[in-house]
Amino acid sequence: MMSPLSGAYPYINNIVYFRIPDTQQFPIATETMLKVFKGGKMSVCHKHGKVECPACKKDGLPSTEICLDTFDNKKDILVLDSYTQLMDSVTNWIHKDALAKDDWNNIKSSYDDYAKQGSISDRFGSVIQNASFNTVVISHEILSELEDGTKKIVPIGGTRNKSADFGKYFDDIVYTEVVGGAFKAWAHQADKSRIVIGSRTGKKLQDAKGVQLGLEELFK
Repeated sequence: MMSPLSGAYPYINNIVYFRIPDTQQFPIATETMLKVFKGGKMSVCHKHGKVECPACKKDGLPSTEICLDTFDNKKDILVLDSYTQLMDSVTNWIHKDALAKDDWNNIKSSYDDYAKQGSISDRFGSVIQNASFNTVVISHEILSELEDGTKKIVPIGGTRNKSADFGKYFDDIVYTEVVGGAFKAWAHQADKSRIVIGSRTGKKLQDAKGVQLGLEELFK
């Protein structure tokens, strides 16, 4: 079935969309993404965003298959939106028992809890770093102190300290903003000195005349 938007957006039918309804009381994104990133063929239900959901299987409700092992780096791109929400999900997943009881007195992250979140973030990051397919991760920004003592804007990758080196898992770190009503994207450190951005291949998203180029430049 063709999407009604296919005329205005000719590539929309190439997109397979997985909705994961992650909430504080139902931090399903952590469980689902850990399984998806582990690899192998699996189905994610449309109602709960859960892998091999027994309730949806029992009721005959729809699901969609995914297998990162079969992704083709020439045509497939995994887009994760957003990593900020995924890290919130991990925190809620760590406190899921207390949250289920509304036990607010015991819902406070300890050093060990932050370490657990960091380990899970490392799991996602290590898969992304070594993946044979293209991955785009969307995250919000946070001000973090780097090893040299300077403070810069970095993509959220967990805690403030974890976010400081989150970019190590990626070939390109892009900062986007709207300036004067126009979309801007930056990928070269010389363009934004107070923001951690960069490209291992030296790519820029502006041409010699300063004209904004599309994000597809990163895949060329």
